[in-house]
Amino acid sequence: METAEKPPGSPQNPYGYFRRAPVDDSTLSVNPASYLEDHLREVITLIENRSPVELTAIGIGHDVTRYYQKAVTITDAEELGGTMLQALSSLFDERAPRRTR
Repeated sequence: METAEKPPGSPQNPYGYFRRAPVDDSTLSVNPASYLEDHLREVITLIENRSPVELTAIGIGHDVTRYYQKAVTITDAEELGGTMLQALSSLFDERAPRRTR
């Protein structure tokens, strides 16, 4: 896997994680450059449109709204916990049966 990220724990990446783009040298050497991104979009579309699975994406410093119908971008990993709770809460709010009188 290629990555242009700074090493975990460096001043440019203080939270100690690598963010990786969908890039694999072996795959790219035998397929078009857009192969992995095209496949990602295909699978996301399949899940979002034909599956009972609810898919929500949270991008940390990376805009994922171009891939997912339900997505949010945060700038700091420390926001992840609260953002996940909000996403889960909204999922259950959508599924709650509506009462009629």
